Amino acid sequence: MSFLQLDFYSRTLGMDSQLNIVLPEEKQGVGFIPVPRKGQHPVLYLLHGTSGDHTDWERWTSVERYAAKKGIALVMMAGQLSSYTNMVYGQKFFDYIAYEIPEVVKDFFPISDKREDTFIAGLSMGSYGALKIALALPENYAAAGALSSGNHAYNPERFNEGKGGISHMMGKNVSEVTKADQDKGIFSTAVLERRLKLCWGWEKGDSILNTEEDWFFLAKRNLEEGRPLPKIFHACGTEDHNWNEAVRARDFFQSLPGNPYQYEFHQAPGQHNWEFWDAWIEKFIQWLPVSL
Repeated sequence: MSFLQLDFYSRTLGMDSQLNIVLPEEKQGVGFIPVPRKGQHPVLYLLHGTSGDHTDWERWTSVERYAAKKGIALVMMAGQLSSYTNMVYGQKFFDYIAYEIPEVVKDFFPISDKREDTFIAGLSMGSYGALKIALALPENYAAAGALSSGNHAYNPERFNEGKGGISHMMGKNVSEVTKADQDKGIFSTAVLERRLKLCWGWEKGDSILNTEEDWFFLAKRNLEEGRPLPKIFHACGTEDHNWNEAVRARDFFQSLPGNPYQYEFHQAPGQHNWEFWDAWIEKFIQWLPVSL
């Protein structure tokens, strides 16, 4: 596999941006058995989580090795703390990821533009973003993967219910959040409340349910409109702080008659960490409907 770093000017963001690209090669050194593939490569867009960037997947997992076994190109980009939305007080990261990035990589690299060759996945915040993009543009993606997250459209509802914040925040103020908490992915209510305001202009009482920020709204709309549906792979650790939201999403997709998204839910002992994501991104790539 070839690893490339691309610096380019983003018209959407109005600034220089970076991408990490991994491309299949016909031959590889000792220790790799790549799948030889000529022409346009199938592609997996990988989204990072909160506090991450476009280097995370390459630095903390063996995703390049897993992709080599199926001859898949990888595209990794930074979405900052945008929840992969067109932010009310920020930049248009949904448009950047969903529209501009695919155009850029197909202009520069031998990447397929066929739906059956195009996939997207992410972890935590990136998990939410990956499914939101795939469900918003189902004509563009054959499959999507969500690791360690659920439908973030419910996050504002937790504040509105007066619970002091989302379940995994444990109702802590900024001064109460320890380094150990941060290592587990636990943030203060104040930090996450600011993110809701920056991303969606949220004020107490507002909701983003039944909007294009809501997985379930998008999934139902696709069914009503008879649009092509991406397959969905969803995995979460049973000790993950996002477990309850993952279960909410599982129950929703499993309630749809006939399982139209060919939805699969996988659970295993695990927390919100790279040990879990490394193991499950390998399983997701093995699951992808890519012809060898």
